[in-house]
Amino acid sequence: MSQHGRSGYRPFFLCPISLEIMEDPVTVATGVSYDRRSISRWLADHDTCPVTNQRLTDLTLTPNATLLRLIRSWSTTTTIAAFVSFPEISEILRDLRDRSVHSDGKLRALKKIKTLLLRGADAGGCVDTLLSMEEAGVTSLVASLLICEPSSYLEITDELNVLIDEAAVTLHLLKPSSETLKVVSERNEGELIASLASLLQRGSYQGRVGAALLLSSIFEVVGEELKSRLPSDVIEAVVEVLKDQNASRRTTMALLTVLLEVLPRGDNRCKAVETGLVDVMVELLVEDGAVDKRKCEVMLAVLENMCRTAEGRAELVAHPAGLAAVAARLVGVSSEVTEWAVRVLVLVCRNCGGDAVAEELMQVGGVTRLFAMVQMDGDRMTKMMAKKILAMHMKKWSKSPCFPSYCFP
Repeated sequence: MSQHGRSGYRPFFLCPISLEIMEDPVTVATGVSYDRRSISRWLADHDTCPVTNQRLTDLTLTPNATLLRLIRSWSTTTTIAAFVSFPEISEILRDLRDRSVHSDGKLRALKKIKTLLLRGADAGGCVDTLLSMEEAGVTSLVASLLICEPSSYLEITDELNVLIDEAAVTLHLLKPSSETLKVVSERNEGELIASLASLLQRGSYQGRVGAALLLSSIFEVVGEELKSRLPSDVIEAVVEVLKDQNASRRTTMALLTVLLEVLPRGDNRCKAVETGLVDVMVELLVEDGAVDKRKCEVMLAVLENMCRTAEGRAELVAHPAGLAAVAARLVGVSSEVTEWAVRVLVLVCRNCGGDAVAEELMQVGGVTRLFAMVQMDGDRMTKMMAKKILAMHMKKWSKSPCFPSYCFP
């Protein structure tokens, strides 16, 4: 098949949401195909087809086996020879490797990378271009720009900051393979991770977005040892960005994903408590926890992780809106949100089962919502956890004038 013929197929291979080649194409009820990962994320917060805007009464995702075969055939028959021979790749490698080339030259090299990626996309070979870049060593060299010392080739700190910002964005666009990302991230005891954490705090808006997305990808592939001995300043940087009212949803979700990966390891939960993460999660829940279902679910999952420590539970109970924010998510958002909210309350009630906690849960409507939960259709295990919470304080709650008049099932 000619290159022209292959490029003719390509528009049908792109997911309408991510605008990337579909890895697992599925079709929704309207007949439009999407990549499974992208449409699943969309349907977590919407009930419409993104292309047609029609409401989906049937949310079934049907695998599109025919389209998958076409994509695989196109991918295997498209050679990377044309892209490997780009003369610009040699120039990029030279400029990135040469320590005598200053910031302006390296910035030009990064811009050339973006140009090649766009050219590859226009020619129907974006995947091929990415492979060529990685095989030539461009990806690894761009990663090295994020951790190089100013004294190595730069004298002006502002220039270094601009270069590192651009390198973070470019490295994300290069979409390193899991193998390459793991190697560059674990090199020299994770110095790339430390540099990205620093970029989160002082970088430009685009630089912070790039750093957040890279960290999310990195912690999916790095080893357990690196996650377990994570420096405190990495968690501090993540929490600082989450505090930022102007952080985009994409950045926030990426960093919440990072936390879910690292919190269960080592003493990261204790480190996170010290940074004020519990307060940040509560405040985010109060602000928009009922609007964004997926975001609410992940925030409660992070909070549940924190409540697995005595310090985390104490912080939640001490926050004026802590129990109220969790109790408010028991019903009316999604089944996943309900499950995580119940898990948090189980940990608190089981380990902080004093009268003050019981009284506050009654005052903020938590008991009423728990009773409503166990009488509605829902996950059996979640309802069992809710009943356990009710059983813990039934004697005290039943004496309250606010106690629901209907009977416990």
